[in-house]
Amino acid sequence: MEEDGSADGRVDRQEMAVPQGTFRLVRPDATGRAPLRAWDAADEMALRHLDEVGLVEDDGNDAPTVVVVGDGWGALAAPLASLHPTVVVDSYTAARAIVANLGANGVDPGSVTIADPLGPLPEAIDVGVVKVPKASAVLDHHLARLAPRLAPSATVIGAGMTRHVHSSTVDAFGRWIGPTATTRAVRKARLLLATAGPDRATGPDGATAPEGATGAGRGSRWPRETTLDGPGGPIVAIAHAGVFAAGRLDRGTAALLAALPEPGTHRRAVDLGCGTGVVGTVLARRDPAVEVTFVDDSALALASARATWERNLGDRPARFVHGDGLLDPEPIDCDLVCVNPPFHRDHAVGDATAWRMFVEARERLAPGGELLVVGNRHLAHHAKLARLFGRRRVEVVGSDPAYVVCQATVAT
Repeated sequence: MEEDGSADGRVDRQEMAVPQGTFRLVRPDATGRAPLRAWDAADEMALRHLDEVGLVEDDGNDAPTVVVVGDGWGALAAPLASLHPTVVVDSYTAARAIVANLGANGVDPGSVTIADPLGPLPEAIDVGVVKVPKASAVLDHHLARLAPRLAPSATVIGAGMTRHVHSSTVDAFGRWIGPTATTRAVRKARLLLATAGPDRATGPDGATAPEGATGAGRGSRWPRETTLDGPGGPIVAIAHAGVFAAGRLDRGTAALLAALPEPGTHRRAVDLGCGTGVVGTVLARRDPAVEVTFVDDSALALASARATWERNLGDRPARFVHGDGLLDPEPIDCDLVCVNPPFHRDHAVGDATAWRMFVEARERLAPGGELLVVGNRHLAHHAKLARLFGRRRVEVVGSDPAYVVCQATVAT
């Protein structure tokens, strides 16, 4: 991704010039240390193509029904806003940024419908624009949902950086949508141009899968159910496409589970960045009195956690918050936070997200409350936590050759 940052660490505002206009777009995590741009060459290429072929022009009668999937920060939503598109976004942070960028460019945010990846889609979609994700499972999920909603002869444009576009990507468009061609690569970006064919999935939500599709039954193979060996016995984990550690118990989570506090120690626990919700579900299964809140930026992850909880604990109450940490959209009070913080965001590697999680946990934990963190040894979370909580209030409570579990306690 092209980078352009300011030396003083301020959020960068940058202009994207495309045939639909010039737009100033802000990526909220863009700073001098991580100067990530709010769009890429694939966005620009898709917008130029739409303008050249007139696929989204209002002919004076009925405007086309447009669905955009995977717009990160509004680079597609803002230029196409006059068509009142439905924009499918998994990330809470990205959805919030899209709304902010629309307003900043003088576009009524109400002209765009923000939908989550499991929400309803319009009928008879004329034009679909899909940002090709890194994970093939996520692409499979989105195409399976789009296919049965397409109008006859609809066009679906896949826009991706070449590192994400493979022969399997072209095959997926061909199976789910119809005949697919690819463009030449320009600035390391490429388009896939698919026309809705008569053999695509035609039932509701992909009820019939096309020949050769990776899924069966109701279209996509997601969500996936897996029985894992957890403390106190097996636990059934349910994962939607693209959710971390789908179908397995990763080593970091296993280490965190082994270090969970004794039952009865805490009353209000948070599974922060919950993924499939295994940690919070195991915690609650061990302690019938604990109240658990699941938090994740991903709508698919939060839906996975809810499904895992219900599969194992039925209708026992729990909270599920689609948000950006412990402060947004609402402050969450607690006396235990369990987290396996990410250290990748897109192609950037760093500890900014983990540090913010630690800071927010320190702010929201009650006196005597505990933050339980697992991470790779090389990340040195112990040193970071000591800066926030004090050296004497941080200890290692679990480890294996690759992972360390640290416990930080708030002073009483």
